[in-house]
Amino acid sequence: MNDVIKKKQTLKEIFLNACEKYSKKDFKESRSLCYKILSIDSNYFDALGLLSNISLANRDFKETKSLLVQALNLQPTNITILNNIGTACVELNEFENASKYYEKIIKINPKNVNAPYNLGLMAYRAKDLTKAKNYFEETIKLQKNFALAFLALGNVYLDLKNHEKAISNYKQAIEFNPNLIPAYNNLGLVYRSLNDIKNAIYFYEKVIKIKNNYVNAHHNLALAFKEIGDIKKSIKSHEMAIKHEPENSIHYFYLSELKKDILDKNLKSKIEQILKSNKSSKTNIAYGNFLLSKYERNSQNYEKDLNYLIKGHRYFFESKKTKFELGLKYCFNDTKQISREAKVDDIGVKEDNEIKPIFIIGVPRCGSTLVEKIIGSGPKKLPMGEETSILENFINSKILENQSLNLGKVNDIRKSLFNMYRNKGLLLSESNYTFTDKTLHNFFYLDLIKKIFPNAKIINCNRNHLSSIMSIFQNNLTEISWAHELENIFKYFNNYLEIIKNFKKASANFIYELEYEKLAKNPEEESKKLMDFCDLPWDESCLEFYKRKDLISKTASNLQIRKAIYKSSIDKYMPYKNYLKKYKEKYSWFN
Repeated sequence: MNDVIKKKQTLKEIFLNACEKYSKKDFKESRSLCYKILSIDSNYFDALGLLSNISLANRDFKETKSLLVQALNLQPTNITILNNIGTACVELNEFENASKYYEKIIKINPKNVNAPYNLGLMAYRAKDLTKAKNYFEETIKLQKNFALAFLALGNVYLDLKNHEKAISNYKQAIEFNPNLIPAYNNLGLVYRSLNDIKNAIYFYEKVIKIKNNYVNAHHNLALAFKEIGDIKKSIKSHEMAIKHEPENSIHYFYLSELKKDILDKNLKSKIEQILKSNKSSKTNIAYGNFLLSKYERNSQNYEKDLNYLIKGHRYFFESKKTKFELGLKYCFNDTKQISREAKVDDIGVKEDNEIKPIFIIGVPRCGSTLVEKIIGSGPKKLPMGEETSILENFINSKILENQSLNLGKVNDIRKSLFNMYRNKGLLLSESNYTFTDKTLHNFFYLDLIKKIFPNAKIINCNRNHLSSIMSIFQNNLTEISWAHELENIFKYFNNYLEIIKNFKKASANFIYELEYEKLAKNPEEESKKLMDFCDLPWDESCLEFYKRKDLISKTASNLQIRKAIYKSSIDKYMPYKNYLKKYKEKYSWFN
């Protein structure tokens, strides 16, 4: 009996020594002592637990999981062990296994808070927003002051474009944890998406007051200043981001758009070092390649330029693979089906001449931002929606709600959309309820637009296809899934052209075809035609949009619209056509 007690005391002393070494980050010695314990007693639970912590610190998740499974065999209902195995499985991308461990926790203890929260994080990662929302709401029911759960629920609502609920949840998170930096930062993101730049700047600056080296806030603040045309402050914020994160190529990329002279030999050498580093993330490598493409473009080495762009987009797509793969399926399958098959019930339709939207459609980089600013800057100042996505979000929510492609009665739909546009601040009596919606991909919903808004104006912006394609590829449109591979860009263009062609066969005069090159060459003549189509008065202010102090733009055209219209040369992109020959054979419109 004395020998057993002595053995336990010896093992306890060794374990305490191992814990001391662990606290001093001497993982090698701590690990050695734990294995010494297990050589004496293979079922020493605490030694297995400490070893798993060491493996976790070394980011060896496979070994972490193996050790925790051994510990679980000794204590099958240990919730901490189950939770940690689930976490290791998530790191190993074994999401199904992780779910099983978290669900087992809930069976053992239905009031456990971490399990539904972790299940919610996994669902959010998989972009199953409905499931994520349910798990986070369940978490909050169990613990009403769980700040991180409110933050996560805010993220879900942000993705669902429910800005009001996103704001509410982020503010709740801050109420329970006043130093929860991501909540402030994300409030800035929401307000920016609502064009409330003043509030966006307030929350980004709030983050910086709490934590000056929080780089995302400096980066987002730079983008916000750029959107309102405060270039000096934008440059300063980008430079602050570089100060705190000098090895991140994304900051140099965005700064190079505002200060082209930073693209010198020293920066090129630095970017090349970043690309060689094993520590560089996929996003960092992507922007490094985008920067190197600029060097080659400046030297007129167009083939190398294009190759760097291709490589950069490949890494960028990989950095958001789950999101972008879902986006491609939605864009090339779901949206096309909605375009073909979505219906509205127009029996007993009441004429409604009150709301007069002007929809600007096309592909990115087609001159649409310029067109919107011309329309909105005339003698009859109009609210400009930029890319609201209101119609798309409404259609998708109705399909989910009805579980059908029949969206319901036109009168009800129009009323709902009226309220959504009004909440966005676009429906004003002084502008006679006329406004612009520049959600370019609304071309998918032309048949629906015609039935819902018979008095709508639709402007299709056309630009030389090569110019649009290469401008898309050079600008890295971060939120567009199809914009990161040339095959997908050409496929998207083909779908767009096909839909427009088919719609015009049935409704020849419903769309105004605007040619960007003609507008750039003869701005007065073409802008007069445009305003006449919109039933709006024209004067010189239409072409002096760049003088407005209230100009906000989140598009890649942000800098261009702060200058007078200038002639952009088609020849600028001609050298790339030699490297895109295979697409000429596949698509007749590219010849």
